[in-house]
Amino acid sequence: MATVCEECGNHGMTRKLMAGVSVEECEVCGHLAGPSEVIELMELQREAEELGASPDSYPLAQFIEKLPGVRVLGDSGGDDFAGTMPHVSFELSDHRTVQLENIAQALRLMRDELECSWMLEFTYDFQLGYELKVRRDEERKAAPQEIDAARRDMALLWRRLQTYTGLGWWKR
Repeated sequence: MATVCEECGNHGMTRKLMAGVSVEECEVCGHLAGPSEVIELMELQREAEELGASPDSYPLAQFIEKLPGVRVLGDSGGDDFAGTMPHVSFELSDHRTVQLENIAQALRLMRDELECSWMLEFTYDFQLGYELKVRRDEERKAAPQEIDAARRDMALLWRRLQTYTGLGWWKR
């Protein structure tokens, strides 16, 4: 039995696997049907592609950008050819560390769920900044499977951080 698009009534729906969950996409209008958190991720990834940004790092970078007192300086979904890992760079525009502490606490809580070991690194390039990235040996290029694992982690970080913002320790 074919599924019908809720938006345009088309019977041509394509099934895709996203983050281990089945999602249906209309072949005519592009409407997505499935779990809301996966649909939100896919819509952010589409937005990233339209903007020429990385669909892998964009959702997490947008979440971090919306935190009070934080400004994203740059992000990357990694590069398989160059062997570079994904990251999000940001600064604390109000110079208060509460959001930095929240992200660090989230990383600590998620350490058993994440495939890679993530860290927050202090940087200075004309301004004080921070980089959320994978802890690894920087001397060699990253293997494609390492980059893919970090990309999956970014999606998981994005989902979990949204959940954590409602908890008491985040709001303090």
